[in-house]
Amino acid sequence: MTKEAIKSILLILIIFVSLGILIYKHNYSMLLIMQVIIGLLLFFSIVSKVLLIKKAQMAEEISARTMAWWWMVAVFMVAVATHRIVSFFFLGLLCFLALREYFSLVAIEEGLTGPLSLKDRLPIILSYSAIPVTAYLAYIKWYGLYIIIVPVYFFLLIPIIFVLQNRTQNVLRYLGYLSIGLMFFVFNLGHSLFMINLGAMALLFCFFLTEARDVLAFWVGRGLAAKEARAPEAALFKILNAKIAESINPKKTWGAGIISALLVAILAIAFVPIMPQFPKGRLSLSFAAIVGLAIGILGLMGDLVFSMIKRDIGVKDTGSALPGHGGIIDRLNSLIFTIPITFHLLSWRYG
Repeated sequence: MTKEAIKSILLILIIFVSLGILIYKHNYSMLLIMQVIIGLLLFFSIVSKVLLIKKAQMAEEISARTMAWWWMVAVFMVAVATHRIVSFFFLGLLCFLALREYFSLVAIEEGLTGPLSLKDRLPIILSYSAIPVTAYLAYIKWYGLYIIIVPVYFFLLIPIIFVLQNRTQNVLRYLGYLSIGLMFFVFNLGHSLFMINLGAMALLFCFFLTEARDVLAFWVGRGLAAKEARAPEAALFKILNAKIAESINPKKTWGAGIISALLVAILAIAFVPIMPQFPKGRLSLSFAAIVGLAIGILGLMGDLVFSMIKRDIGVKDTGSALPGHGGIIDRLNSLIFTIPITFHLLSWRYG
């Protein structure tokens, strides 16, 4: 039996066991969404196989991206179907892997090739240690300390360590690198750890809509570009295809961004019947649309912010951990912006 066959069997087993657990727990809302996602992945798997047979352009990349999505969905299903502590483990691991990938980008920016000295490693170790601390605070639901532990205490500890190390060279630059890493990958992404306390469906709501925005923006953008190519004098398509930040990403346009955000708002409304009962009531249609619109706009900005960072460093992808997608941060860039805002909106209104 080949390695690929073993991987496929393991993937199928993980998915079926997770579905079985959801059925056993009578979690039919989550089960319904997972069935929709699996149906979409099956469709794209068939499309990728057809493209491979026809030897179409980008067939290999589409196939790799689809398989990576299968594994990401399988891991997510295990996390939400099993015990709550498993969800915290996987989400904490996600923060760790993203922060680790970020530090590898910093190393590229600084031209570092060899191992760091103990003096340089200490602030990085402190940054990593923030992840289990925030995970524990989220697990015991100590929100008051959770919300300040990174932006206040860890933020202050890093320059204190620099002082105790008697540093005077490149201090501002390294403080900037470490502070951004803490805020993006421990604090912002770490809000997923607290969002799971609102219910797995709340986290899935944010994950699904954020990733859907990415897909919708791609196809809407292509459609608008094709329309302008057929009618180059049409003022409407010129306006819609206006670039948001051409030097950062020439493919991102205002029209695709706004239309995809509105479509995400509609998708958010479709979630309302299957969303759980929150402590202060059920998600309303109007508030779902507001949250969906926020996800649509912030997802776009998150994508552009990390495109800006990659342009500055001079890399195409943040890594190669996810075949067809690039690095972990390439897949999480929008979520780093949408997760904390979605959590605070839902928590403020219904938590």
